This record gives sequence, C-alpha cells and structure tokens, in this order.
Amino acid sequence: MKLNVLSLALAATAFGAFAANAQTVIEERRDPAVVIEHDQPASSVTVKERSGLLGTEKKSTTVETTGSGDCATKTVHKEGLVGSATVKKTNCD
Repeated sequence: MKLNVLSLALAATAFGAFAANAQTVIEERRDPAVVIEHDQPASSVTVKERSGLLGTEKKSTTVETTGSGDCATKTVHKEGLVGSATVKKTNCD
C-alpha cells in the first residue's frame, strides 16, 4: 500500500514538473504598410445659376481638378444686363 501511494506521488510530481516547464509563445506578424497612389483623372464640375430681376443675370462656376488633385482651377463667368466678366483662379499645392 505504501508502495502504491509512493508511486502515485512520484507520478504526480513528474506530471507537475512537465506542466511547469511548459511555455507559451505568442507570435505576432504584421504585414508592412503599403501605400499605392494612382493618378486621378481630370475632373470638372460646372454649376450654373440665374439671379437678378426676372433671371436676367447668369453665373457659371467651373472647378477643374487635374493630375493627382494637386492643382485646381476655378473659373467664374458672369453675364448681366450691363455686360459679362470672367475670372479664372489656379491653386496648386
């Protein structure tokens, strides 16, 4: 009986030693950051407005973006009873 208890205690100690030697390894992998830039096609937006007495004044605003969006051109054309005027502004960052 003492031999059975002794062998049971020895087996429990051996299993405990194996469990104590177990290690947990956490490995974390991340993909490197990759940025792909594409050239944006040229885009244009035009807004037409009428105002004034009986809609006699016309205003046309055009915004054009070229390349990768670095340059924008804004053109404003106004027509009225007195005459017409066009203003063009380019902004490149």
